[in-house]
Amino acid sequence: MNDHSEQKSVSSRRWFIVRFGGVLAAAAALTKIAFGGRLERESLLVPASPSTPRYTEHHIPRDGVSLHVEDHGSGKPVVLLHGWPDSAYLWRNQIPFLVANGFRAIAPDQRGFGRSDRPEGVAAYSLQNAVADLVGILDALGIEAADIVAHDWGAPVAWLTATAHPNRVRRLVVLSVPHPLAPYTLRQREMAWYMLFFQFEGIAEAWLQRDNWALFREMLRGNGDVDRYISDLSRPDALKASLNWYRANLAPRLPEPPPELPLVEAPTLGIWSSNDHYLDGERMKMSGQFVKGRWRYEQIDGASHWIPLDAADRLNQFLIEWLG
Repeated sequence: MNDHSEQKSVSSRRWFIVRFGGVLAAAAALTKIAFGGRLERESLLVPASPSTPRYTEHHIPRDGVSLHVEDHGSGKPVVLLHGWPDSAYLWRNQIPFLVANGFRAIAPDQRGFGRSDRPEGVAAYSLQNAVADLVGILDALGIEAADIVAHDWGAPVAWLTATAHPNRVRRLVVLSVPHPLAPYTLRQREMAWYMLFFQFEGIAEAWLQRDNWALFREMLRGNGDVDRYISDLSRPDALKASLNWYRANLAPRLPEPPPELPLVEAPTLGIWSSNDHYLDGERMKMSGQFVKGRWRYEQIDGASHWIPLDAADRLNQFLIEWLG
């Protein structure tokens, strides 16, 4: 891209992107939420033994939505939350490592993704519902409190759970996405052009799938599990469901005062990667001001947005240091 075209592209994005208030609106709605649900079905796939870690699959109902949850090993529980357009498969390099180090690794497919249900309607994908899903999973598994490790959309779910339900979160590790109240930078507004594009229901779906998912492939720049994502998102209504996360929580709206959220009490580790093309690391650095507990920031150089895949060993070491 030549300098003139690049300048024109940046100017265009700058004109379109405004600060999205949906995340903050969802955060403001997180007050008292009634959680229901029980463990509907448990299929023990691998029995526990000295040489073989326990592996169980759960199908947990939550407000009419069945959530598929992988449950590995035993010990101190740690919940692993993925984002767009992933599933629990994102954590394939972390789960065996955590289990080998004495953790019980619990990895749900968040609503709309993977093997979990894809409910209809944009409102079903609000962060309020996603937080309720997480608390419902803990309730169904009989877990009072757990460590939370979260990436992409999983990160705001984790941040808001830690503010609304501080007694359920022991320690927090957030990858890529800063605290919802972290001030926006101009660079972040420019990087977030795709969030506005995703708001156009039907149009975004058509363009992302056109010419064998050409635009989708271009946006991901060869990072992540591209072919697996395409296979998953090609299922009926799967792409629409995944984009509804953006529509439910990041729809443009008029300026409004930010909500007053409690400080995060859990010790929190924030990690950002230098080759992330979607999120500005400066906002992750600023997230420490919203954490009452111990705060630590780490930067992984050379890794793309998909830290669990690109820097698995480095991330695993951070997890053991922080959660151990």
